[in-house]
Formats: sequence, C-alpha cells, structure tokens
Amino acid sequence: MWITVVGLGSFNEVCSQSKHAIDNGCIVKTQHQGKIRGSLVGKNEKSWIITNYQKDTISVLDVNIRKMYFPEEITLFNRKRFHYKKGGLLNHSFGVGLDAAHWYLSYNRRFNKKLEAGIGFGVHNNWFHFNTSNTRHSVFVGSCPLYAQGKYIFSSGKKLWYGKARAGWANNFNSSSSYDLTDGFLFEGGIGVTFKSKTRMKRYLEITQYFAQASGMAVDDSTQALSDIGFKVWFVNFMITYGIEIGR
Repeated sequence: MWITVVGLGSFNEVCSQSKHAIDNGCIVKTQHQGKIRGSLVGKNEKSWIITNYQKDTISVLDVNIRKMYFPEEITLFNRKRFHYKKGGLLNHSFGVGLDAAHWYLSYNRRFNKKLEAGIGFGVHNNWFHFNTSNTRHSVFVGSCPLYAQGKYIFSSGKKLWYGKARAGWANNFNSSSSYDLTDGFLFEGGIGVTFKSKTRMKRYLEITQYFAQASGMAVDDSTQALSDIGFKVWFVNFMITYGIEIGR
C-alpha cells in the first residue's frame, strides 16, 4: 500500500471513500471546457488543481467555474458517475400495489453519507371490496397525505442500499363511492436502492409495507339498498415504488 500526499497552497486533505470510488473525487462545471471530473489535488490563489481520469493535471481558474462538487459532497466513480453524500434532494416517485396507486413528492436533506430526513406530500388512491346480501361493493378512498420521512443508508458503494420510513396524516377526501370520510394515520417502511448516474438525477427503487386508516360511509347504489354502509378500514399493502432523486 502506498499513499502520495500533494500539498498546494493551503489545501491538504485525505478523504476516506468506497473502495470503488475515486479518491478526493470532484466535478467542476466550467464556462468553456464543460465538465471536468477527477481527483481534487489542491488549490492556489486563483485556481483549483485537478487530476482527471487520464491522469492529466488541470488548473481551473476560479473565474471560469460555474459550479463545483467537492469531495465532501459527492462520491465519484469511473465512467463519470457519482452519488450525493450530503445536501438538499428533491424526490419524485410513483408506487403501485394491489388495489393501490400512490404518488409522492418530497424535499429531503442528506446530513452525511448515512442519514437523511425530509417532508413531503402525495396523492394516494386506495380501494377495498366487500359483499352484502344483494351485491358486491368496491369503494374508493383518496387521500392527500402530509408526512415526514427518514432514511438510513447501509452502503456507500456503487449502489446506495437504504432503509426508509415515513409517517404522517392521510387527509382523506370524498369520492363518488364514499363520503363523510375522516382522516387517519399512515405509516410506510421498507428498503430501497439508489443507482449512480452521470447527472444530478438519480433513479431509485423501493419495496415497502404500507398502512393507512380511513372511516366513513360507502355508497350503496344497488336497487335493493335501504341505506348506505358505514365502514372503518386499515389499508395494508405491499408497494413497489420507482422514483427519481434530484440534487443541486
């Protein structure tokens, strides 16, 4: 094992990375040269010194930099792909389950390589079915939930595996098959994986267990109906979710 430390100006730092990552990986968006990716070696008065994938040493003037991702902000891999280590992230996702379709939008903050927390809202479409003596009923319950969520990242390699949980309030609304709905608690937890990419947009997949509460009146529109039917249900569903994570 050998380590070479190069000091330029006041910069001298060694970062611990995944074994698949590039040491001190950084990305620089410049005015005229496009994106430069590689190892951040150091800094002098007017420029940053970077070693690119081809082992060429490049000096980038501060005035030519549009945006820069530092080693403490990202994990850079070969083939120009990277993950975020920290910062603000916008998540947009759609999940499906048996008699369920859910859409989510959330803003999250990754505090370090392991922990993330955020708030969000969504639109949930859930159905349940039951039989009476004269007919079979299908009842739709829609909600616009508000929730808080947290994530713990197990790995920091090419794929980010994590555990995730969200809890909130369902905010149920009336539909053509249900009315007088009351709001209820919701909880969802499971595991997921985020895939590295060349851009600030990352794809992820999640498998979760979903719980949500609702009560109200189900419309009985059969010809023999004497009255509508009251209900109180828990939606318990296995969900598969596809999402997009967008960083700065």
